[in-house]
Amino acid sequence: MSLTRREFVLTSLATPIAAGLAGQIASATAPAFLRGGLNQNSRLRVIKVGVGGMGASDLNEVSSHKMVDIVALVDIDQRQLDAWRKDRKNDKGETVAARFPNAAEFRDWREAYTKLDKGFDAVVCSTADHMHAPISMAAMNLGKHVYCQKPLAQGAWENRRLAEVAATMSSVVTQMGTQRITTKFRRYGGKLIRDGVIGPVKDVYAWTNRPAGWWPQGNPRPAGTDPIPEFLSWDLFLGTAADRPYKNGYTPFAWRGVIDFGTGAFGDMGCHMLDVPFYELELGAPISAKCIPVKASTDQFPESESVVVKYAPNRMTSKDGLTLHWFDGGQFPDFKAIGMPEGWEGGKAGEDVVKGDGGVILVGEKGTMWFPIEHAWARVFMDGKAVDLKPEDRMSPEEMGRTNHWHDWVDACLSGKKSACVSRFEKAGRMCESLSIGAMSALEPGKVLEYDAATCTFRNSPAASAALRRTPRKGWEVANL
Repeated sequence: MSLTRREFVLTSLATPIAAGLAGQIASATAPAFLRGGLNQNSRLRVIKVGVGGMGASDLNEVSSHKMVDIVALVDIDQRQLDAWRKDRKNDKGETVAARFPNAAEFRDWREAYTKLDKGFDAVVCSTADHMHAPISMAAMNLGKHVYCQKPLAQGAWENRRLAEVAATMSSVVTQMGTQRITTKFRRYGGKLIRDGVIGPVKDVYAWTNRPAGWWPQGNPRPAGTDPIPEFLSWDLFLGTAADRPYKNGYTPFAWRGVIDFGTGAFGDMGCHMLDVPFYELELGAPISAKCIPVKASTDQFPESESVVVKYAPNRMTSKDGLTLHWFDGGQFPDFKAIGMPEGWEGGKAGEDVVKGDGGVILVGEKGTMWFPIEHAWARVFMDGKAVDLKPEDRMSPEEMGRTNHWHDWVDACLSGKKSACVSRFEKAGRMCESLSIGAMSALEPGKVLEYDAATCTFRNSPAASAALRRTPRKGWEVANL
């Protein structure tokens, strides 16, 4: 695609007219062309942006819905596109037929949006974190439904805007990719919080083993440059991020720990661990955040860290508010100091859960609750003893099952019932704004950073504020961000 064409596509997405369409799209009486040509109650025509890694999982799940047509595949890596659109040999030497040979193929999502125009209804975004917001917002500006992988966006401002704009669009259905929220385990934990079993909550402790071998963090920016592989569109990977030389390893996975591209362990795993507590405790924007890092870097998030984030009081918290204590990279809370009794994990299997992906402990005025991330029931303790609570006594048979997070979104798109999506942008954006504040507090370690919710910046840290409200690279502006 020529430079002129690229400029045309960007201009069409960032024009003030596109921004003005948001309110019109929200109206059920808007002309069909303003609704993006959606074919409600028919088949859902989807553009899949990012088709490797988690993008492959998202593609498999969404395309398994009998009412979905994948009309285009988009990826900056030609190898990922070829894996879906061309016959190939597996590791046994057997021929594997192409899954989507008739889907259009693009390297640039902007070109896909422009060329398909009214030939698509929805977008599923599974890219590096820094591109979630522009890809999702540009789709919403066109009146398209959006499913976006977690975290919803990289910076606080982008998350806020996605939440705000989604709330104005009654006909646009959104969902963030936190599929664990649909498990019976997390539903049960959410019900315990909602029912006030442990009383008003004053402290939340959360931990994860990430990055712990999953991706690098805490390292300086690599020196030099490497030849850009023919299969990779490096400029398209950079997207809104500041220009930097290509180095082997940034993509397809190690970008998660890079401040320009990812959100580190906090932003990545916090979405899976803190979504239910955040929603049920009705938390809003934090008051402040403070990070104590191990092996800090100006280019990557810390190798490990502890972060304290404070929230103002509400009806679900103690009268003094709530404090979130976050630990990652192999650090854990002091479980004994919290007041957890011996054997609180529930045996060897429970210990494995604690040391694995992570977990959450909520300290209330009446008791304490361990809320595992998955594969184990929440447990409540009062006066140092476990409370005998049975999930089947508190949950209906329907609640004990598990819905398909991706199919829930597809069904909502086809029915127009956006409230059926438990991780819709209106909720997810507010939570991810909060996670961004905790993650980006690493940019000025050891200092209590005061959050200004009105501007989505830190009052006392220009450096960290720049990461909360980023300026996109010239030519990558999108309306409403």
